[in-house]
Amino acid sequence: MEKEKFLERVLTDLNYAASVAELIISRPRALREVIKDERVAKKLVEDPVFFAVLMCNDKWLVDAPDHQRLLRDMHPRQVAVCGRGWGKSLVFSRKNLWLIYTKPKIESLIISSTQRQSMIMFDYCYHTIQLNRLMREMIKHRGTTRTTIRLKPPLGGRLVALPCSPDKLRGFHPDWVFCDEASIIPSEMITSEIMLMLTKPNCHFVMSGTPKGFDHILRRGFLDKKRYSVHHYPSYASPLVSKEGLEEWKADMTKEEWTREVEAEWTELTNVFFPIDLIISCVDPQLGDPDSPNRYLEDLKKIDRNKLRGTFYAGLDIGKQVDHSVLAVVQKINGKRRLIYKHEFPLGTPYPDVIGHVARANQIFDFASMYVDKTGVGDAIVDEMDEIGIPNVKGLVLTSRWKEEIFTYLKLLMEQKRLCILSDDAELIAQMNEQQYEYLQPKTAREHIHLKFWHPPRRHDDQLFALAFACHASREEEPTFIV
Repeated sequence: MEKEKFLERVLTDLNYAASVAELIISRPRALREVIKDERVAKKLVEDPVFFAVLMCNDKWLVDAPDHQRLLRDMHPRQVAVCGRGWGKSLVFSRKNLWLIYTKPKIESLIISSTQRQSMIMFDYCYHTIQLNRLMREMIKHRGTTRTTIRLKPPLGGRLVALPCSPDKLRGFHPDWVFCDEASIIPSEMITSEIMLMLTKPNCHFVMSGTPKGFDHILRRGFLDKKRYSVHHYPSYASPLVSKEGLEEWKADMTKEEWTREVEAEWTELTNVFFPIDLIISCVDPQLGDPDSPNRYLEDLKKIDRNKLRGTFYAGLDIGKQVDHSVLAVVQKINGKRRLIYKHEFPLGTPYPDVIGHVARANQIFDFASMYVDKTGVGDAIVDEMDEIGIPNVKGLVLTSRWKEEIFTYLKLLMEQKRLCILSDDAELIAQMNEQQYEYLQPKTAREHIHLKFWHPPRRHDDQLFALAFACHASREEEPTFIV
């Protein structure tokens, strides 16, 4: 095919552009010739969808009108509420690449609850650049790091991935901000820190995520269609989600999970003891900042005991046949309880291995106190821990009264803003929010009304109990039952 006809088809037929993109990208000289054409160059600058197809080899985008609509949206304030796997982070990675490769000196920030979460969108960008030699050649190596992409002049723009830590956000004056998984960033962090960074004329602010808190800026923006351009897409509306995947999710999810995670609708179980807004208010950005001295600790082997501060308390929930054993460690400092370490043991882990892990953790944290679920086999485990020299271990038989006691104290800490958890700890957050309760009628006139707790079928609460045990261990006074 002669050059002019080829270019005309590329410009006018997105399907054809997608069919030749991979071949052109693999031949940098051919790609350079194509984008040297003024019409192609103009369309790349004007249309981010054309850019994504031709420069990023996104064939799937051709038959994805909703994704195209989101990618082309240039409204200064945007909200995208999408189901799991729909592709919002992928779409916004393409928008970021289009911005820094077509707009001179653009500064774009990807901000999420943790550095790990913000790196998801960033890595989509980085790996796409590595597959395109022309894009790779435009990177300025001095200034490009694991969390920053900086381009050579004349473009000279940069893309930075950041956690929502105030210390990390200071000093930026971005043209674009993308808050990925905004629903697990504390609302006040967005309104009092991130949005105050938007000082440049014509700056843009984008929030995306799945629904969680009802009293959150993501939901307020979603409902405010006068100020925000709103996009709302369920998982099953995306070509990136297979029918097999949807069927598997439906088999495993509760009704509320499906509504929230797949249909992208705000929902909450009735009679939840820990409402989602209360849980999100306990998120501590420093726990998710890998450079913070107050960060969450993931690997016992990498913890320097000499750098630890505060007093540490532990809770151990012993797994049964279908539940995990879970160890939770809270740091008590300045009156707050910070969930600093948590380990969920694989199903079937022998109890001696669980005890061994707890012993190693105690050598590092030097637990001031520890509570263990001694329902069933737990009594023997408490005795064995005592025999090997783990001090201050106490056992609890989880009666309804004890559940009420420890959950009530945990909720009190949350309401007083004295509990701090990691923002992207999805399983713990889910277990907390799924814990339901009902009132039990008193048997006598003198007896108080008590609570009964349960969780949905096929779900778990072992991480929640481990956290509640650890917080209970940190109590300064002995609990007394209300009769």
